[in-house]
Amino acid sequence: MTDLPPALETGNYLIDDEHRLLLGIMGNLRRVCVDPASLDSCRGCDHQRQNACEKEVVSQLGDLFAFILEHFSTEERIMRDALMSMTDKALCDAHIEDHAAIAQKVQEIVSRLDSEQTVRRIRELDTLLRRWVDNHIGLHDLMLVRWLNNEQGLVKAGQPG
Repeated sequence: MTDLPPALETGNYLIDDEHRLLLGIMGNLRRVCVDPASLDSCRGCDHQRQNACEKEVVSQLGDLFAFILEHFSTEERIMRDALMSMTDKALCDAHIEDHAAIAQKVQEIVSRLDSEQTVRRIRELDTLLRRWVDNHIGLHDLMLVRWLNNEQGLVKAGQPG
C-alpha cells in the first residue's frame, strides 16, 4: 500500500486507508505510459503499444472511477451517520459538492479518450487527482475528521462519567 504524506493524514483509519489506495491507483495510472511526462501524444508509439496503453488506461479508469464513487459514498455515509448535515449543513454541502465536481471532471476526461491522446488523458487525470488529493483531502476531509472528533468529544463530555 502507498504511503500517505503526513500532511494528508486525517487520523481516521478508514478515510486514510482509502486515500492510500487512491495514491496507489494514481501511481499505477502514471506507469501505463513509458514516458508520460515528456510525450506530447501517442503517435510516436507503434499501434500495438498504443492499443495496449489505451486498453490498460481504460481498465485503470474503470477501477479509478469505481473507487472514487465508492470513496465518496463512504465519506457521505459517515457524514449522514454523524448527522453532520443537520448540525453543519454548509460544511456538509460543500464537501458533497466537491465530490460531484471531481466525479464530473473525471467523467469529462474519460469521455475524451482516444488512442493517440492516451498520454494526455493520463496527464490530465494525474493533474486533477493530485489537485484533488492536495485540496480536497487537505481541506474537506481534514475538516470532516475534525468535525467528527469534536462531535464525539461533545457526546462524551455530555455523558455521565
